Amino acid sequence: MKEVKPEIFKSTLPIQIRFNDVDALGHINNNSYFSYFDLGKTHYFEKVKPFAVSWTDGLVVVAHISADFLSPIYYKEAIVVDTKVTKLGDKSGVCLQQIRNVKTGEIKCRCESVFVTFNAHTQSSMPIPDAWREAISHFEGLDEDMQ
Repeated sequence: MKEVKPEIFKSTLPIQIRFNDVDALGHINNNSYFSYFDLGKTHYFEKVKPFAVSWTDGLVVVAHISADFLSPIYYKEAIVVDTKVTKLGDKSGVCLQQIRNVKTGEIKCRCESVFVTFNAHTQSSMPIPDAWREAISHFEGLDEDMQ
């Protein structure tokens, strides 16, 4: 099993596991993890800058995602999704997330995704709005080397 070093996450969202998330083996189906990660990203952006997120003027879309499934999650297990932004570029950023058991602290899955800011009107990528960049940088304590 892959060893995961402890990291600090300032955004954590409790996840309610639904009965239909369970597969025939009694595990949470791997497809459900990505729904949990989406909820974590939405929570993160609303927490960082609740009034600056405009889902029509500038969208955050996932351009790439990779996940390491470390240990199965079972129905009724108390889990959370931890989320943070680790890097900001001109039009994109990198989001690191993990699903963690609340009682044991065991990390069940880690996910890294590249997000792109997208203009729905022009159907093309756009620079990360300054308000978002400032809010994320302040929230995460990102320095110039990470941007």
